[in-house]
Amino acid sequence: MDIYDCWDKYNLKDSIYLARKSDCMQTSALKVSENFRKMAVRSVLSIILFLITYIILVILGVGVIFLCGLAAYGLIALQVMFVTIMLGLGFVAMGLLIFFFLIKFVFSSPTKVDRSHLMEINKEQQPELFSLIHDIVREVGTTFPKRVYLSSDVNASVFYDSNFWSMFFPVRKNLQIGMGLMNAVSVTELKAILAHEFGHFSQRSMKVGSYVYNVNKVIYNMLYDNDSYGSLLNRWSNMSSYFGVFAKGAILVVRGIQYVLMKVYRVLNLNYMALSREMEFHADAVAASVTGSGPLVTSLLRLELADQSLSIVFDYYNDKITALQKTGNFYPQQQFVIGNIAKNEGLPLKNGLPDVSLDVYRKVKKTKLVLNDQWSSHPSTEERVARLTSLNFPAKNSEGAIAIDLLANRQQLQEQITADLFDKVTYTGQPTSLGIQGFIDDFLSMEEKNAYPGIYNRYFDQRNPYIGFSDADFITQPIATEPSISTEPLAIEEMLDDKTLGQLNALNNANNDKEVLERIAAGTLEVETFDYDGQKYAAADARMLIVFLEKEIDVHEQFLKEKDETFFFQTLNTAIRTGNLQGFKEKSLAYQSVGTRLEIQRSRYAQLAEATSFMHVSTPFDQMPANIKQLKEQEGPFKEEIRYMMDSPLSGDAIDEAMRNRLNEYLLSDWTYFDNNLYFDQQIESLFTVMADYYALVYQIHFHVKKELLAFIVELEASRHHS
Repeated sequence: MDIYDCWDKYNLKDSIYLARKSDCMQTSALKVSENFRKMAVRSVLSIILFLITYIILVILGVGVIFLCGLAAYGLIALQVMFVTIMLGLGFVAMGLLIFFFLIKFVFSSPTKVDRSHLMEINKEQQPELFSLIHDIVREVGTTFPKRVYLSSDVNASVFYDSNFWSMFFPVRKNLQIGMGLMNAVSVTELKAILAHEFGHFSQRSMKVGSYVYNVNKVIYNMLYDNDSYGSLLNRWSNMSSYFGVFAKGAILVVRGIQYVLMKVYRVLNLNYMALSREMEFHADAVAASVTGSGPLVTSLLRLELADQSLSIVFDYYNDKITALQKTGNFYPQQQFVIGNIAKNEGLPLKNGLPDVSLDVYRKVKKTKLVLNDQWSSHPSTEERVARLTSLNFPAKNSEGAIAIDLLANRQQLQEQITADLFDKVTYTGQPTSLGIQGFIDDFLSMEEKNAYPGIYNRYFDQRNPYIGFSDADFITQPIATEPSISTEPLAIEEMLDDKTLGQLNALNNANNDKEVLERIAAGTLEVETFDYDGQKYAAADARMLIVFLEKEIDVHEQFLKEKDETFFFQTLNTAIRTGNLQGFKEKSLAYQSVGTRLEIQRSRYAQLAEATSFMHVSTPFDQMPANIKQLKEQEGPFKEEIRYMMDSPLSGDAIDEAMRNRLNEYLLSDWTYFDNNLYFDQQIESLFTVMADYYALVYQIHFHVKKELLAFIVELEASRHHS
């Protein structure tokens, strides 16, 4: 039945027509799309490809067993002796091990979801939340979850313990709802989010995704999950020197099987990712049919802010471990941080929650690129918002209350989840608890301490002051003879106007986009197509766009360099007029010294990080001498920079006693990190701690000196107005 036929049945009265028209639109939207069907068919064909490939491999595996058995029989029949018996056993075992590799996934343990961080709740404890879930289940047309859990994070998900047999026998799903999520969305938005999760299981066509997922797991098991199989091979080959050669033979055959499966895995995975994206769109449509399009759109645009705010609170207390401080409840503090970010960003509040528009979201993302990433299982937020907006389902029974209010004893639950998280932390003494007001006072104090003066409108958060001057500039007078400098200095707000801030944002966006395009051009980021500034491009067009962006970057950079230089000389002029030349000179030269050194310090850190990268991956022992030699070569310049910073009066209070002791120990050491096929874990751990200290020290010194200069300029501005 065509959707227009559906509408024509309800032309009796306008009001009935409009209502039925909306229902018909939603019914049509909930049908799987043509693209969904196409991806589902491709996924089914991928499964068939896997089955055919697998059956052929199993037949060949049986053939290998037969041939190995035949070889064993021939050897032993030739002459019964210890050598022929051992060789015969080796052939038979090799054939069996190869065949076992092909079927080992059947015996794999179910994928158990770690639930240690989850708190189970029931209907008696949380009647309002369970009533909401019952409404969603009824409207979506799915089954009620087996169990419902609360977690600490900004997340909601449906999960179950899965193994190979769960493809054939139905498994009831469990629902997980994050306390951090409920703290940052309205009741209606939470309903939309949960409806999306249940939407994955409301259509029979969704089962295709489950089959693809499980077949993917089978191949993944044979490609990567081989620790126990490798141990079995090692134990067998160590039983006798006769078996060693057969173990190597089994490994060669297994690698051949893995090569074939890798090709199938790539095809299957690409199709699975494409189907997963369509499933996400479909689940969004299901959610929109329950609440309307709006609630899911607003929640999607706010989720990153919610996650960021909770991460800020977690990071705050992570930094307070050495100070023996914790809190009894994270979540009122998360709400404060959300509100504080909204205030700083100028975001309006709606029902107590930041209202993040799509324009604001794009501004925060700092990119014009929209990637059609074939390896991504989720469409981008912008794609989802665009699809939901096009559906335009009207809102239904919108409830603006914050979702956390659904919980009957929310404070007790929040405190329990907070306590569970702190139970995993080891303190050196008895920690004290910080309440909400203590957190707010300290947080705002730290924010002010770690921020540049607000008059700069965050310009210097993303850019450093001009350092291209010389000593002569401070004695050359009159300053106003510079051709680009006005005789009457401009106010800071006029110098760093909207045009300048727009140029800075455009420069940052272009640099971010160029970095992504370089990955596409190099093949390290696999996409078939992408959108840039509203235009669709093929991956092969990336290099052309890089050239375009380089020219754009040059234009923005030239504008900002001139602006920075002008700002410096305007400030110098103000310093002369107000009699503060010596103070400005001292602050400027101090920052010039730090700013000039900054790139060298970053380079030293990056070079050492690259030289230690082998420590994060499995590295053959025969490569270790060359790796250690390269590491030791980079340590020399790195240590020089540490000595420079420790001796510099600019380091001030940035180096505490504990850090100074760690740095001194490192400077006096000559660690080898590896010898006799063994890593020296304590030395490696100490090295990475020192690298973290170095990174923090570089940042703190640079920030402190830069802030002193910028604060002095603000004082100059105030002096100019009073003179």
